[in-house]
Amino acid sequence: MSILSTSFGSFKGKHADGVIQYLGIPYATLKDQLSCPEIVDAYEELVNATDYGPRAPALDASIFEQQFLIQAVIDVTPSPRMSGTECLNLNITVPSSIGPAKTRKLPVMVFIHGGGYMMGSNYAPYFDPSRLVALSVELGTPVIVVSINYRLAVLGNITSSELRSAGYPGNNALRDQKCAFQWVKSHIEAFGGDAENVTAFGVSAGSVAVLTQLFSTEPLFKRAIAMSGTPMMLKPLSASTAEATYQCIIRALGLQTATVAQRIQRLLTILPEELVEKTPMTAKVAPFLDGDILPEAITFEKLTGGIDSPGTIWCEELMIGDCQHDVRLLGADSATAVLEAYGITSSISDDVALQRAIDLATDILYTAPTRDYACAWPGKKYVYHFNEGNPWEGQFKGMATHMLDAAFLFQNYDEKMGVPGRDVARALAKGFIAFANGNMPWHQFNGVTPNVKVFGGGEVERTVGRTGWDDDRRNTLFRLAEEGKVNLDRLSAAWDDFLAGK
Repeated sequence: MSILSTSFGSFKGKHADGVIQYLGIPYATLKDQLSCPEIVDAYEELVNATDYGPRAPALDASIFEQQFLIQAVIDVTPSPRMSGTECLNLNITVPSSIGPAKTRKLPVMVFIHGGGYMMGSNYAPYFDPSRLVALSVELGTPVIVVSINYRLAVLGNITSSELRSAGYPGNNALRDQKCAFQWVKSHIEAFGGDAENVTAFGVSAGSVAVLTQLFSTEPLFKRAIAMSGTPMMLKPLSASTAEATYQCIIRALGLQTATVAQRIQRLLTILPEELVEKTPMTAKVAPFLDGDILPEAITFEKLTGGIDSPGTIWCEELMIGDCQHDVRLLGADSATAVLEAYGITSSISDDVALQRAIDLATDILYTAPTRDYACAWPGKKYVYHFNEGNPWEGQFKGMATHMLDAAFLFQNYDEKMGVPGRDVARALAKGFIAFANGNMPWHQFNGVTPNVKVFGGGEVERTVGRTGWDDDRRNTLFRLAEEGKVNLDRLSAAWDDFLAGK
């Protein structure tokens, strides 16, 4: 065990291989399940930070993501209990060989987990950053990693006019994340970190969240890494759609005839298990356009004019990437052009059609947004493609599927893969660590030299770039858009409708 005494409290952590972890530290308090977070400034008693804190009320993603997305299971750590008021906690992993008592301040990486704003937790064993931190020490460029929890599903995203009138502004998930960054800025130096050298990184919805936090007028981090997710992949809800979701939840809880006060009281007191059980899987529970923390939706059209959010001033560098097979219909004219371009016809087998549909969905949800967001970013930027195929038995074996880059990055599957896979994981991690240390991980991406680093897919790493995306990704959608045969925003909206069963 390790006791760290600071000016704001004392923390008991635990030693792991080459690191010290302080787990489950509350970074904010909540007056109730739907209130805005209030940052914790001081801790009166010794904080026992040797085990994970409560997770947000939501489906537990750990087994699902390992079995069905990654296709390999490394741990069956018991899931922490759920709590609607005590879930705002974070884990800090520091190098034990450096220690917080040293004078050198280390770069900090703050990780936001994915899960579609519907599931996930900072306890997930495949996102344990211990090996990433240990590798950073081995490379001579040590970092500290902070992994955060934030409210999910109903408690993280529900809103309505009656809730807002009652003093609950909504977008709790985004407010929680922002509060966590504020806590890091105020407290991380006591753990050996540099409060002015923070890199935010996230995967999937966590990646969307990182880019969404760039709307903040308050500086939150110095660098950003977006892994397989942009605001065009997981679009914010309009106020009217969010209102419809609220009514859906009200019906699911049997509150149609209840008064406003009764409805709100029920939401504030409902037990996590009942809330998770009664939340319909079809409910659109996501951040909404509130004109404040989330003022606008990012679209392909808007990106043609560049990115002008406040974060482009205070966030100095961006790394952004995608996976080769990231995805797990349309107006008549556009549908014909797109389906023909991807070779999706009635004459092909179901297996071939599925693969081509995955290609189409990957391009519209991930490839095109990643390229256009990178092109629009005004500052320094680095782009990567993850092409290493899944090495484990299952439907996606051999494919570089969604979230696989994150699974490799943290290197917790090393014992379950061969040397080539471990080499790819190490190369990817080295790039991330270099970026967090303010070093150039590989050649920058820009209009003159559109370099892209490719990890896996036959080689550990290589650089493509003479023609940018055309060297390593399909240019089908870009070509169709240039020819005026498809509008990418309309195509993206059509795909959303398709997934919604419309």
